[in-house]
Amino acid sequence: MNSKIKGIKFTTLFIMVIFSLICLFACEPNKPKQTPIKPSLPPTTQIEKPSTYQAEILTRGVYDDFILHPEKIQQPEQAALLRDLFEGLVIYDPQGNITAGVAESWKSADQKTWIFTLRNNAKWSTGENITAQDFVRSWQQLALSDNPQKQFLRYMNVKNATAVIEKTLPEQQLGVQALDEHRLQISLDKSTPYLPKMLVHIALLPNYSNVDPQGHLVSNGAYQIAEQLEDYIQLSRNPYYWNENSRSFSQVIYQRMGSSQANRSIDIIQNVQQKVPNTHYFPQLCTYFYEFNFHDPMLKQKAVRNALVSMVPSNILPQSPFIMPNSINYLPNNMQFEQERDFEPTLVEQKLQQAGITEQKPLNLRLTYDDNGLHKQIAEHLIRAWSQSDLIRMQADPVSYQTLLEQRSKGDFQIIRSGWCADYNDPSAFLSLLHSKSADNKMGFSDKEIDLWLEQTLASDISDQKRTALYRKIIERIQQEDVVVPIFQYAMPISIAPSIAGYNLINPTSVIYSKDLYRLNSPKATDTK
Repeated sequence: MNSKIKGIKFTTLFIMVIFSLICLFACEPNKPKQTPIKPSLPPTTQIEKPSTYQAEILTRGVYDDFILHPEKIQQPEQAALLRDLFEGLVIYDPQGNITAGVAESWKSADQKTWIFTLRNNAKWSTGENITAQDFVRSWQQLALSDNPQKQFLRYMNVKNATAVIEKTLPEQQLGVQALDEHRLQISLDKSTPYLPKMLVHIALLPNYSNVDPQGHLVSNGAYQIAEQLEDYIQLSRNPYYWNENSRSFSQVIYQRMGSSQANRSIDIIQNVQQKVPNTHYFPQLCTYFYEFNFHDPMLKQKAVRNALVSMVPSNILPQSPFIMPNSINYLPNNMQFEQERDFEPTLVEQKLQQAGITEQKPLNLRLTYDDNGLHKQIAEHLIRAWSQSDLIRMQADPVSYQTLLEQRSKGDFQIIRSGWCADYNDPSAFLSLLHSKSADNKMGFSDKEIDLWLEQTLASDISDQKRTALYRKIIERIQQEDVVVPIFQYAMPISIAPSIAGYNLINPTSVIYSKDLYRLNSPKATDTK
């Protein structure tokens, strides 16, 4: 397993998720005025703020600035507008699984060289064909840019990505080339069977090659910009979108709103910042847990970890819809294969004594965590729970977030608060950090069988069924070994009007395309969500 394969930028995406959880009721920051963008086609109507829900208009509320370039995204919900305007090789369906986007099909003989066939009718909003070269150019520009998301090319194992990003090779050497107008070849440094799942990442969206002299924003998604004003953007149907019949709404309005603003007449608001009716909580590909340091001679012992995990109280979490209990292992619930385990608290003392721990020679543990909010609350629960044993002595180690990152990076901890957020919906995004050679494995965890199984999941001839079976074995092992202290999975609060249908409440990606939504004939919830 190559340490470059991972599912998160720990210091960026996880910060955003933590921030969204803790600062749900923060005041709206001052917003700079935005320069209007001219429409690529003349709008047929003037923009009007809807006073009631309208059959042909979908209104989406946003709290932050409108973002039209992936590298400027600061909050996950800002990606919704971009996903309405641009489409990559693959997209998500309402359940959070990948499906064909600009690419109608793909194949690979060895999971290392991939050929994606683009649709003949995939076009830009100007009517020009989208070509394989558009993706080559867009990804080369990404590799040379200052956009931190360019590192995702490395995680994808794109051939020569590291050298091109570090500018020791020219961008033409990046492992992506156009075989012809409609065939894109992606060459990897190593076999990566789940590559198609990774291609939904927002950094990989194509961009238009030419500069429109009239200042039009050229897009290729289901919608295009008709007009942009300071507080809202009106989208109209892209007449050249390949799937003409996929859209129920003729217009989509993105309305910027304050954190205390009511959601009246707004159909959908992601990451709702106040308690409002019709709010649903979608699971996220983001989990929260504590890591053991396997270099510690006591924590390296399975019996000690078993005892500690079994002592975690069931009521450790506050009553909050923003977090979903996860007491099995650190993977999201949609990736779990096993039922919740039965703990044996009556064996705790025996397990500790097996490790040579006595009242005269107690287990001394230092718990490192962020000294604020939810982190502090959970840590205090853990300390109280573990301190109930006469064989355990707990030391609290509250630190700043930056110090937490530094101590974790250096391995300066015994048990430390941690988390993991995936960039794509596949168990590999979480399991890869368990490989003994992974740069993200700060625990010092090492299991030869898990290393072997992870490497086998990358075999060039492996089937989906065999890879899933290997994932199951790995997940069973980490559960049996109590590799981490699992705590919870994050949930995204999304307010959706009762008249809106076309979404799925178990979608773990939090991606909801406007093209998939439609309005019911009467304002009542659908039973197909």
